Amino acid sequence: MYVEIRKKDAKYFVILRGEDLYRHEDAKGKQFAHFVSTSKDEASNVAKQFAKQNKCLIRWTSGGIETPELPSPTDFPHAEG
Repeated sequence: MYVEIRKKDAKYFVILRGEDLYRHEDAKGKQFAHFVSTSKDEASNVAKQFAKQNKCLIRWTSGGIETPELPSPTDFPHAEG
């Protein structure tokens, strides 16, 4: 498992990689970003927290064919109020 920070279209996407636990059931191979920011420092700080919690490394990438999606609130019904 690792945390990927991908720069695409002047945005930084933080993606958890290597665990099916973090992939949406209907994703069909599409990646889901867990955090998006226009600030490199902010994305780096969030990635560091994910890496610390999951005891894994951070990988920086750029570009890519598809822009990762953000999960909708309905994907996480247990997170409501």
